[in-house]
Amino acid sequence: MRCETIREALSARIDGEPEPVAAGSADRHLDACADCRSWYRRAESLQRTLTARPGPPVPDLTADILRRLPPDWPLSSVP
Repeated sequence: MRCETIREALSARIDGEPEPVAAGSADRHLDACADCRSWYRRAESLQRTLTARPGPPVPDLTADILRRLPPDWPLSSVP
């Protein structure tokens, strides 16, 4: 099986999506292909880094935004 196809399957696996090939096929390919094993380790590491990193603090601007609305602004239309 082509590395491109396996990497697509592994990307889906990392994202918790259905894999386009049988998991056993991807696993067997990983056992035999050092390039794909390396790619998979880097992709898993990147995913952990991106999902585990806290976002930057964001100020609560609600009061300032509401203060700047025109006096006749229909607040009931704000969801």
